[in-house]
Amino acid sequence: MKNILTYGAAAVALLAGCTQTTKIDPDKYELPFYMDASDKKIVFDADGGTAAIVVATNADSWSCTAGEDNWFVLSMDEDVLLVEAPANYSAASKEATVSVTAVKDDETLSAEIRLVQRSDRSVDLNAGGTSNCYLVKTGKTYKFNATIKGNGGSDGKSKYIETYGASIEGIAYADLLWESRTDGDRTMSREIIDGAPVFNGGYVTFTTGRMEGNALIAVKDIKGNILWSWHIWVCDDEVTSHDHINPAGQVVAQIMDRNLGALNNIPMDVNNRGMFYQWGRKDPFMPSRSPYRANLESGNVASCNEPNWEVGDGSAEWVVSRDFSAKNITSAPGNIPLAVANPTSFLYPYGNASHWYTTSTSEETIKSSLWSADVKTIFDPCPVGYKMPGRNLYGVADQDGVNSYKVGGRPEEYDQNGENPDYEWNAEKDCGRVWKRTGDYYPMAGNIYPTDGNTHNYASGWAYYWTAHEYTERQSPRAFRVDFNSNGATYFAGAENFCHQVRCVKE
Repeated sequence: MKNILTYGAAAVALLAGCTQTTKIDPDKYELPFYMDASDKKIVFDADGGTAAIVVATNADSWSCTAGEDNWFVLSMDEDVLLVEAPANYSAASKEATVSVTAVKDDETLSAEIRLVQRSDRSVDLNAGGTSNCYLVKTGKTYKFNATIKGNGGSDGKSKYIETYGASIEGIAYADLLWESRTDGDRTMSREIIDGAPVFNGGYVTFTTGRMEGNALIAVKDIKGNILWSWHIWVCDDEVTSHDHINPAGQVVAQIMDRNLGALNNIPMDVNNRGMFYQWGRKDPFMPSRSPYRANLESGNVASCNEPNWEVGDGSAEWVVSRDFSAKNITSAPGNIPLAVANPTSFLYPYGNASHWYTTSTSEETIKSSLWSADVKTIFDPCPVGYKMPGRNLYGVADQDGVNSYKVGGRPEEYDQNGENPDYEWNAEKDCGRVWKRTGDYYPMAGNIYPTDGNTHNYASGWAYYWTAHEYTERQSPRAFRVDFNSNGATYFAGAENFCHQVRCVKE
């Protein structure tokens, strides 16, 4: 649900009208009269379900009304209006309007909430399994199993499943945390998810709008705590995969044709950027909304790094700051519960740690396998049928003690076609580089890391792509990634606390 607060468990059922009186504590300064409903539209599928709407007001009382012979049931508790829709067995969709009116002294404020119940059932997204990301198209109604964490598989060496389990229990409702277009158009971002998501019988149902983009839907308990969240990737373009050939000339994977969360892979188009991820976390962060700028004099230009936080609708707030830190935990499952409960918060590492996960330097931490090169884990951010890329995709890194491999050079080292047989990456062009063995273009989307005054860095000037290939030859957790700018490219074992891009491979 958009802009939702929390609500209590008890609810008194009412069919066509309801009234709620709220006691207002006296303040030294009395705020102007206000009233707002958290959602203006709810869309149910034919199976129905329950949605919750928060009424935020400083009124003396508020009430809700609806016409006669309605197909839904209204109930309320304190500041929450619950709407329950039974199954729709007719061939036609149903519509209705609920009016909410607040009264303070002689003033009134009102809002209307549109209810829609479709006659068709939702498309089940779990035909091929469960995941933390679902790839969908505009203008359709979908559902997914909200009782399983990720793919329900491995948790690496984190002991998370042993401690917290792989199933999700105690769900009270579903909530839209955010929705966004990559270009940061706030008005159009509100068109990605149509209405509030609905929880019913262990499934979350949602309807997509007319705009492509990305969103995050969570399930919460009765106190409003996030239990788990899912990335909804709305893309009408057909997302495909093809052979990826590594530096040894081997076909080592079937790789996705674009970044995870991207709407295309067109050079210089901001929709090619995709999402950012801290290593080992399942939840995405938005890239910069700034247009690409070619031929930069410096790799990190402020005008290229405009954040894309305040867009669309949703109840969550983005937190990317040194002030929000991981806890000083030395044993598994470490800060994973904190990450799950705060999917829109960057976890700045505690002290001098190089990972948000724990502050330990034990073998279990250095090779946590939160993302695994071997099997898909419950923290893997890729959609059904895909997983994080594994070993030796962008460099053959099997030599002990070597953590950096040069795989691209400076402009003057390439011929007029931007090629050099000694390098795996062609010369930088159009704010990106091409992997010479397949012709795949990779944009320079930068990274996310809270620095003094900045959250986004190096957009248009640098590229960073994670793999699940862990490096275990030193006393701090590292994972291999692709790094490149206009002056070179490396396959490098970097600290796991940064937010980088991902290109998924087939399981």
